[in-house]
This record gives sequence, structure tokens and C-alpha cells, in this order.
Amino acid sequence: MREVDSGQGSSGATGPQEPVLVVGAGPVGLVAGIELARRGVDVRLVDKAAGPRPGSRGKGLQPRSVEVFDDLGVAGRVLATSRSRLAIRKYRGRVVLGTSDVVPGAPEPTPSTPYPRTVLLPQWRVEEILRERLADLGVTVEYGSELVGLTQHDGGVQALLHTASGSESGSFSYVVGCDGAYSTVRNLLETGFLGQTDETVRMLTADVEVSGLDRDFWHWWPSADGRLLALCPLAATDAFQMQVGVDADTVGELPIEQIQKLVEERSGRSDIRVRRVAWQSVWRFNVRMVDSYRAGRVFLAGDAAHVHAPAGGLGMNTGIQDAYNLGWKIAHVLEGAPEALLDTYEQERLPIAADVLNLSSELIAQRVRGVVPDGAHGNDTLQLKVRYPVSALNGSPRSEHAHVQAGDRAPDSQVFNPDGTAVRLFDLFRGPHTTVLAFGSHSSHTADALVRRFPEHLKSATLLPTAEPTTPHFTDREGSAHQDYGIAGDTLLVIRPDGYVGLRATDPSETDVLDYLRRFLPDQRSGR
Repeated sequence: MREVDSGQGSSGATGPQEPVLVVGAGPVGLVAGIELARRGVDVRLVDKAAGPRPGSRGKGLQPRSVEVFDDLGVAGRVLATSRSRLAIRKYRGRVVLGTSDVVPGAPEPTPSTPYPRTVLLPQWRVEEILRERLADLGVTVEYGSELVGLTQHDGGVQALLHTASGSESGSFSYVVGCDGAYSTVRNLLETGFLGQTDETVRMLTADVEVSGLDRDFWHWWPSADGRLLALCPLAATDAFQMQVGVDADTVGELPIEQIQKLVEERSGRSDIRVRRVAWQSVWRFNVRMVDSYRAGRVFLAGDAAHVHAPAGGLGMNTGIQDAYNLGWKIAHVLEGAPEALLDTYEQERLPIAADVLNLSSELIAQRVRGVVPDGAHGNDTLQLKVRYPVSALNGSPRSEHAHVQAGDRAPDSQVFNPDGTAVRLFDLFRGPHTTVLAFGSHSSHTADALVRRFPEHLKSATLLPTAEPTTPHFTDREGSAHQDYGIAGDTLLVIRPDGYVGLRATDPSETDVLDYLRRFLPDQRSGR
């Protein structure tokens, strides 16, 4: 495809805009679509498949992704049909070798971390919930629509689609490729996909209905040759997800008789009977990532940008957070924010993918040996510690001593309304806006002045240690917010739309904070 000047350093386009094209309707593409649509961006979401894909595929949502879903308004639906407490039970034949938690040492919920545990939910259900949310926003996935060509030009992208009604050429402001490991978007960009493939390591993943096992445990049969058999009950279904090591020459779908044979050989038991195979796929060891997330007006996210070993639920979760990071930035630029904002997507997310590739590879090596992740690695998979220490969106210097600072996840906490009712900080953050948290009267005056300048994109909340009846401020009467954020004096924090701290300032200057906000907030004088 022809490369064009990305306009870096200039202001984003103004006036009427062409829609954004999202390619791929898995969890990553659906989150991208939701992020854009809830900000009023015209978005088309296409997928070459005839309809929603079956199968559990990824089955674990990590706590940080649940926080993302909280902001998107679907956490309740996710938690209602999922499972967060499930022990792994290891066997040799019928002999129980031991039992341990999925994430050893996972904490209980706290005011700062309301979702501390991995949530088990089959991917098809995650996608179903996200499609429902997308439909609430007036967008429907266009299945049976395949992207076959891309050409960039000044101010847009021309895309050629093959749909059920024939070929169609459309003009789009941006294109987001969320179309998986065999991404058409990546191939059209001719972007390198660097890494390694080991054809000798293969694993069958299948959704099966079985008899002879209870649904209270995730059942593991490790073996000396590294060919683990694992059967995990899928919440709100009659199925188990089965993972089992297979021979290097295994390709295509296996007949149920061969799957039954694998179960008997690896478990040493004949009482576990496979009654039905609903879906199956053979995974091979394939760990790769691109060297660039952006080519002009085209972006890559999720498996289109990085593929991981299927351990720790890291692939789907990292992709969800890619889309969450990118969506608000595209929307802001379309409204007049500086084009350079889009450069921070790769700057922030590419290092995360590199770290995840290393961690997931180590975890899959342990899993095929039947090793339960230890507490340290388990906590790494939760992704609550993901941060952006080196980012152009960090408006204040980082310090070894600050508890929560620019580039860090903004924790939740509980404060109180003037009438005494409790409210979570996540309730205040939820939505497409940026939030200014003011701890103290001086920061409160600064925050109020900033909101008057950016009424469409900025909201503020003042947190005081004790109630003041004449003000509408929140009261941190239990001190949890001050403790969670490490506040010792009058302090202002800017919370980005994706729930990360952008700036932390003591005794803040309105001018300095205003200069920072202009890095990423749309110019109020322009618009779509």
C-alpha cells in the first residue's frame, strides 16, 4: 500500500469526518468499536466470518480487563455469568496430588481493587456481551464482509471490501486492524511479524461435554513428557474446555474417538467419557509481534500486532487493553486534538506486548509440564501493575517515592456524597471523559476553572477529609482515597479517559495544567 504523511505534530482534522473502519469482530475489535461509538464516532465494524465464532478460545479475563469492562458498562453482565474462584486439582490417574488456586495468593477485594481475581468466562460469551453493548450504541457487526485492499491518501484511507452484496469501495478516516494472527490488515501494510514458531509444540483446545468429572475443579493430569491434559469447567455452560498436548503432525479436527483416546491415555482413566465436541482447534507454539503499531492512518491491535502462548489469558486481555488505549485517542484527534496523540498508542502499548510475550512463553512452558503458576507470576498475569512510565502523555515527573503517579493505573476507592451515600471513584471515572481529582481547596478551584474551559470532555471531583455542608464536594471521611493515592497535602490529579494518571501536581498552577491538557484534549473551537 502507498505510505502517506501521518501529519504528526499537527492538529487533528476538523469538520465532518469519514467513519472509522474496524476490521475484526473478536473481543479486541468489539472494544475498539464501543470506545469509538460511545464518543459519537461513526464506526463500521466488519468481519469476514459468516457469523460469531464459537468456542471458548481465551477463557480468562484478568482484573485490569474487568476494570475496562466496568468503564464500558458491561462488568455486571460479565460477572453475572462467570466464575472467579476455581481451584486447580492435579492427579496421577485417580490419585489427587494436590490442589491450588488458579492465581495463588490472589487478594480479596479492597476499595482500591474491586476486581482482584481472574474471571473465567468463555470467549464466545465475552463477545456476546460486547456485541450487546455495541448494539446499545447503534452499531451492528457486518459479518461476511472481507477487507481485500487498502490505499492511503491525504486525509483518509480507501478500503476495498467484498460483502454479501458484492464489492464496495469506501473512504475512512482511520482503519484499525483487529483481525487476528493472520491479519489481512497487517499483510496489506506489509508490516513485519517478528518472532518464532516451533512446529513440535502443539496443543489441542476443545469445548467438550464429558461425564465422570465434577465441575468444582479445574482438573490437571501433568506428565513427564510435557503433554498436560487439563479440563476446565466453563461457567454457565455444560461444557469443559479441554487442553491436551498432541503430536507435532496433528492438524485439522480430530474425531471424537481420537479425543476420547487422548483423554484415556493422558488421565489413565476410562470412566471420563467425552459425549460431545462442540468446538476444537490445534494451537502451535507461535510467538510474534510487529515492530510498528501504526502506518499512517492504519493501526494494528490485539493478535494482529502480537501473538502469545495461550497461558495466563494474556493474549485476549492485552488486545482488549490495546483497543481501550487507542479508541479514545482516535476520537479525540477527530475532534481536533493534536495528531501526535496517536503516536502515544505505540509508545505505550508496544513495550507491554513485548513483556507479555516473554511472560506467556514462560507460563506455557510451565503449563505443559503441569506446573501451577507461582504467586509472583500469577500476580503478573492480573495486569493491575501495567503502567506507562515513559510516555509523552505523562505531564509530571515520576518519583520513587510517589504512591500513584503519572503513567500508573488510577485505583478505585470509596468516598461519600454530601448526603452520606457511598460512591466509588470508578463511578466518577466511568464514561468517555477525562477526570480531574482535587484533594484540597486550592486544587478544587483549579479543577473547576479547567472544567469551564473543557465542559464537553472534562469532569472534576473534589475530595475533602471532612464534610462541608455548604459545598457539593465528596468526603473521604474514612481516608481510603487519600491513602490509596498517597495524598499528604493539596494535590490535583488528571485521570485519563483510559483510567491512567496523566498528571500529579501539588499546589497546581492552572496554566501548567491547562498546557498539559492541551496535549490530548480536543480544541473546543473545532469538532467533527
